[in-house]
Amino acid sequence: MKLKSHKVSPVKRIAATIYDLFLLLGVWFLVGSIALWANNGDVLNPWLGLTLVFISTWSFYAYFWTHGNKTLGMAVWKIEIYSENGNKLTIKQVTIRFIVNLLIVFFAGLPLLQIYFSKNGRSISDHLSRTNLRYI
Repeated sequence: MKLKSHKVSPVKRIAATIYDLFLLLGVWFLVGSIALWANNGDVLNPWLGLTLVFISTWSFYAYFWTHGNKTLGMAVWKIEIYSENGNKLTIKQVTIRFIVNLLIVFFAGLPLLQIYFSKNGRSISDHLSRTNLRYI
């Protein structure tokens, strides 16, 4: 396998995330439907619904990042995630990366601009979770 580059631009990262959001919509509809069915058709408490969305989103990324090193959106854009030490990603790395990425979304992606100023092209989530992205 020949690696093209270790630097993945913010545009490619955002494009893969948008692709994954469409897949997550299906997951959220499934989880919401099951929760609504389990609650006999009554509307759920908003905090419970938000918790289900958070847990199902984390589970989506945790599964794909630990089993295959990429989500379906990352596969389309030929991006792969890997641990700095070469081992499989751990749940701790996935959780740190997920939470930092939520903060990046909260700040409208502006923290991704760090990639342009970093000499190795890493984002804040890459640095804190000790992971890297690369083209495959």
